[in-house]
Amino acid sequence: MSSASQAATEFLDQVDWADVLDTLQAQKCVLFLGGGAYQLGAQELDAAIQASLGWPAANHPHIKHYNADGFVLLKKNRYRRHVATGLREFYSQAFPDTELAFAQLARIPFHAIISLTPDNLLARTFDNLGLDYQQDFYFRNRKAPDQYEEPTADRPLIYNLLGNIEEPESLVLTHQDFFDYLNSVFNSSSMHEDLKLTLKSAERFIFLGLPYEKWYFQLLLRVLSLQADELQEIERLALQEFDNENLQKIYAGEFKLDFVPVGIGAFLDRLFRECDRANLIKEVVEQENVDDQGLNEEQLRELVAEAKTEAAMEQLKLRLKARQPRSNKLYTDLTVLRNRYKLLMQREMRGTIDSRDFSVENAQIVEQLLELINQSATL
Repeated sequence: MSSASQAATEFLDQVDWADVLDTLQAQKCVLFLGGGAYQLGAQELDAAIQASLGWPAANHPHIKHYNADGFVLLKKNRYRRHVATGLREFYSQAFPDTELAFAQLARIPFHAIISLTPDNLLARTFDNLGLDYQQDFYFRNRKAPDQYEEPTADRPLIYNLLGNIEEPESLVLTHQDFFDYLNSVFNSSSMHEDLKLTLKSAERFIFLGLPYEKWYFQLLLRVLSLQADELQEIERLALQEFDNENLQKIYAGEFKLDFVPVGIGAFLDRLFRECDRANLIKEVVEQENVDDQGLNEEQLRELVAEAKTEAAMEQLKLRLKARQPRSNKLYTDLTVLRNRYKLLMQREMRGTIDSRDFSVENAQIVEQLLELINQSATL
């Protein structure tokens, strides 16, 4: 074992795993997940996003400036949709290493996972594993949905704290967006009261891959702590991902964070093993028989024509699963499309999308589904 691995093992041995598992079983342990949890080789998520958006560029058509903190300055506000579309395309690609880590994470019995990235990769992972979940996101200055289902380990909540790529106006892209977001948090109007109670009742937060070094994260933590006195005393377990001793002192002193200086992969491996020893790992149950070839292309198109979009997606999933591995690319594309469709239905139910916009986006999804059906005929 290398000296680094030895040191990581020693630090992980110091964690009170019995207490961590106790809070997991009691559904009092909330996971906060940031962009640092994405494994992109040597490249960080922000750098990969910049490259995908084509920044820096001498004359970018939509972005005037891309700040080191991740916020952009748009040339015109109406270009928001162009940038949001670019982000959606970026997050729709396959992230093999991240998906492996998320497949491990999805089986750990968290009842609530708060994501600081706007994507749906974790939800797609749950879908691929056949694990149940519910999904929501914070939409600044919009009323929270009336319906609320208490999250559980069997049906956890995946909550995008800074908006969702399927709702461009919800995204926190610019500094002004962030200040509007903070104002919305202060007014306590955009998060369901029962979700606040879920956070208030937590006894432990685990932070993975969060942007500790960015100025706005300290402000965000402070604002969240102001939502309830209880959150100021909660136990917080975080991974150390910076070398600034002064910054570490601020987090340790002001926000009561206990840092475990190991990589995310090593931490997740250990947490997974500890949960496995305690028989807490969720079993992956195949929801379909891979011997079932699904409907043929003509039957799938007929389902689409009858506006049975969800049924068509489920049948196409069967068809593609039976043809793996050569269907892997189409399977990933279908998973992304299914998640997008579910979120669209959720937005319609919440009343956060205009009927005309709904019709346009639903037509786009149907068109992409038909294209996937056509491509499946070549497998």
